[in-house]
Amino acid sequence: MQQRIDLRTVIIMLTALALGLAWASYNLISVGPARNDEVIHALVWTVFATPLLLFMGWLLARRQELRLAAFCCFCLYFFTFFIAQRMESFFLEPGAATDHGLYFRLVLVIHGLGGISFIYWRAFRQAHS
Repeated sequence: MQQRIDLRTVIIMLTALALGLAWASYNLISVGPARNDEVIHALVWTVFATPLLLFMGWLLARRQELRLAAFCCFCLYFFTFFIAQRMESFFLEPGAATDHGLYFRLVLVIHGLGGISFIYWRAFRQAHS
């Protein structure tokens, strides 16, 4: 069986991923090292924007995969918290004062890698013989 690429899916999902990462990065950069009640909305958008926009792009590219897109993007959103926190605790000394800058940067990296993985998975499909 021959594989072929669904270029439309790649373009739509990659654009959505790029927009999500750009919006999340903008929110993270805009707050700087501040971590207080005034910047909580921007920090929430930092961890929520990429999975949300990737989900919307996935739906635009493949409307029939609503449930799959919702499940995968929710898992990307939900499990990123745990993975990024575990990685941050691995790299930083216990009890070290931190503004969690590493954590939020790891969130962006995990979302980027997860998004690229989903795009690759959905863009390649078996050609009918």
